Parts: sequence; C-alpha cells; structure tokens
Amino acid sequence: MKCLLSASTVTEEGILQLCKSMLEEAGIPCMIQNEELCDIKGAVPFTECFPELWISEDGDFAKAIEIVSGWEHSPDNPHPAWSCPHCEELNEGQFTTCWNCGNEQGET
Repeated sequence: MKCLLSASTVTEEGILQLCKSMLEEAGIPCMIQNEELCDIKGAVPFTECFPELWISEDGDFAKAIEIVSGWEHSPDNPHPAWSCPHCEELNEGQFTTCWNCGNEQGET
C-alpha cells in the first residue's frame, strides 16, 4: 500500500473523495484512511489524523498518479485548486476569494 494524497482541509477532503471515485472507476483498489479520526475531539493530534488516500496495490500507484494528474490538468477541471498567498489555505478553483481569510486570488 502507498499513500497517494493527504487532506488537511475540508476542500482537500472533497478532492480525496473525487479522486477515490475516479480511481475506483478505473479499477484501481484504494481507500481513505483516517476519515473518522478527525471527528474525535482531542483524542489524536490533528496532524496525525489527516485523511489520506491510499492505493491498495503498489503496482497500481503509477497509474493512479497518472489518472489524478490528468484530471488536475483536464478541461473537465477548468479551475484547478489554488493556495491563498496570504494564509496558504487551499481553495477550490471556481472561487476567486479565499474562504479562510477573504483574500482575493493573486493578491499577497
């Protein structure tokens, strides 16, 4: 098993779910680990329980990277996610204002 992606925000968790669905459609067995741990208040340090997308078979890892990378740069994803230059929060591409701090995309 190999970890493909990790999510530290709600936006990234949605991306994990989307990537999991795409990989399963392609016949690549995968799973999201730590999905429930973050619901336990204070029991586990939050940095230790970020949800992660794991590829079950090591031999599928390169294909999984190819699928996820292809989606990130495809016309089906015309607005890729962006990191706020002010607070470094990851935002969904269709938004031009950071949900966390209100900074406009491209402003510092």
